[in-house]
Amino acid sequence: MWSLPQEHVDLGENEVHLWSTQMDDAGLCVECCRNLLSSEERERALRFRFETDRRRYIVAHGALRSILASYMNANPADLQFSIGSNGKPKLALGPAAEKFEFNLSHSHAVSLLAVIHGREIGVDVEHVREDFPFEEVAERFFTPKEVIALRALSSRLQREAFYKCWTSKEAFLKAKGTGLSGELDEVEIVLTDEGVQIKGTVPNWCLIQFDPCDGYVGAVVVEGHACEIKCYRWEGLNTQGSHRHS
Repeated sequence: MWSLPQEHVDLGENEVHLWSTQMDDAGLCVECCRNLLSSEERERALRFRFETDRRRYIVAHGALRSILASYMNANPADLQFSIGSNGKPKLALGPAAEKFEFNLSHSHAVSLLAVIHGREIGVDVEHVREDFPFEEVAERFFTPKEVIALRALSSRLQREAFYKCWTSKEAFLKAKGTGLSGELDEVEIVLTDEGVQIKGTVPNWCLIQFDPCDGYVGAVVVEGHACEIKCYRWEGLNTQGSHRHS
């Protein structure tokens, strides 16, 4: 599913590019990523109590800057971001910044970045934990209809259904910029011959589910009609701070 980028990656008008980063990859240059961060991002990284969390934050945000800069032919360290009225990060300054929309998600050791032209987008990734008490979370955040649908599934399918439903909800809320303060009734749990599927119920928004890698579940939501999805693996930085190519 995930391929290494070629010399230059062009983002088509009807494409979504998904970038996956393995944040614990020992081959990644953490210091190279740190050099791209703003002073505010570096200060935030220092506030993490554990070194693993600090490293993951630095790598995820270094990758974010490197990838976005490659589309804009800009210096990654020069990128500036603003926060929208609903707390959603956006590129700031210049006509190129207005052209691209993006969303970042990370869980455990994996981060996902989604990029698109001029349409709202949300992405979510979750590490599937066997010890996570998903029933309690579902009771609190799922609609009564969704809870009933979840309980009707076999125990083998319930955990899978929860994570697919949760990531889809999160992707919807991030795309719309509402976060967990918004309504959580954007999806419906459906059992098909192929297994559990999550159906988007919001008009004029497109939901795509996928498995980024073993042990993880992901979802991306795009404003408007469906797009072609292209998936790339971010493998680190070269000495100029741009992402390396195969």
